[in-house]
Amino acid sequence: MVLQKIKTLHAMLRSGAAIRRYKKIWLLPLLLVIVTTMATAANAKVYIDIDSPSGKLLPLAIQRIADLKPPGKNINPIGTAALEDAAAYKLKYIILDTLKGDIEFSGFFELLNQDAFIEELADSGLTRKETDFSLWRIIDTELLIKGGIRLDGEKLTAEFRLFDTTRETELLAKRYVGSKDSPRLLAHRFADDLIKKLTGKKGIYSTKIAFISGIGGSKEVYLADYDGHNIRQVTSNGSINISPRWSPDRRKILYTSYMTGHPSIFEQELITGRISVVSDKKGSNIGGRWSPDGTSIAYTATGKHSPELYVKKNGSRRPKQLTNNYSIDVSPVWSPDGKHLAFVSDRAGNPHIYMIKSTGGKVRRVTYKGKYNTDPDFSPDGRTIAFTRLDKTGTNVWTIRSDGSGLKQLTFEGNNQSPSWSPDGRYLVFSRQWAGKVQRLYIIRQDGSGMKRIKIKIGKTSAPSWSPYRR
Repeated sequence: MVLQKIKTLHAMLRSGAAIRRYKKIWLLPLLLVIVTTMATAANAKVYIDIDSPSGKLLPLAIQRIADLKPPGKNINPIGTAALEDAAAYKLKYIILDTLKGDIEFSGFFELLNQDAFIEELADSGLTRKETDFSLWRIIDTELLIKGGIRLDGEKLTAEFRLFDTTRETELLAKRYVGSKDSPRLLAHRFADDLIKKLTGKKGIYSTKIAFISGIGGSKEVYLADYDGHNIRQVTSNGSINISPRWSPDRRKILYTSYMTGHPSIFEQELITGRISVVSDKKGSNIGGRWSPDGTSIAYTATGKHSPELYVKKNGSRRPKQLTNNYSIDVSPVWSPDGKHLAFVSDRAGNPHIYMIKSTGGKVRRVTYKGKYNTDPDFSPDGRTIAFTRLDKTGTNVWTIRSDGSGLKQLTFEGNNQSPSWSPDGRYLVFSRQWAGKVQRLYIIRQDGSGMKRIKIKIGKTSAPSWSPYRR
């Protein structure tokens, strides 16, 4: 039956109608994809214009994950090969599900339904020579992902390939090795490499989000993958912990905790769990943030007259005080170049966003509208500040350029707080509560589109912080 289906499809390809359809498929990528020829047509590379606000979605198919033969036996996925036990089946499902989630989340692709696939897994292979691209063009596939896995005891090997079906070329071939407990990580890494190949910018699928969740009256720091999977608890002191922030190298988490009786700032190593005190002076110590180079921490602590901004260098016992007035100065955040801090102050009567050099000096006001502006966070390119504003409709996420222009509202319902940029600057994560529902984490694109809830199944979640790229 399979052979007959293939013969019928090849006959269709030879017909005039199929040829006209193929020409249509050939022209479609020009709406969104720029093709650059390096040396020969075989080296053509596809790039997605991520700045295009209304580009066409690229039709992409992900074939079922197959089996890789053992080393030395022409590594190649065969649908009826060795791995058919329950563990391998589950790993294949997880990897395929993770890839689909990453592809859909990107907003660049139209993911084709597996029911429409014509090429059978058992009749094809992983390589270009073993792929009948005509069968994929018939269903309007422009990009094709094939993958296979091999499980050797505790070691999991995954191999993926990305093809341009119109040119019948291989765009990307990668092999990843990890433990059998890391199928999602291997899929995320391939998705990162795929996005880097097609856009020129790193993907964010291997990044993580730190957040706060309350269980049994305490508030503890947790980590999760960007999509809500692989939840890990960081703190377990049974106290109130708030404002988690990542170190630039992703090895530590900075947070404010009441575990000593008053708000103090601590840093915790993620591998060893070792905890160090950053600021524990009398009064309040809140809102710590590392500098981009990881050599200093900016925070708010009780001053002579009111809460003031401080910067403390690593290894130094004496922080440098940046502000000194009767207003409340809180929530400092570094610009990506480390030269400025954005922060919140009520020096004009109501909380607004201000800027100051990271060495101190004159203060410049950024926001003027709204009665309550807080939670500033710099975009990775330093051009934009995300923040929250309280108005008659609730608390919403806004963005504004660092020079005070380009004000834009991104959310319009409920109470939305604590925006944090993804390391590529395309997304924001924030907490959202509306219509009496439990507070959850959501992701939105930087233009306000594509809002999506992160499905973290541990109750109320808040105060998210998106990790930087792994160095």
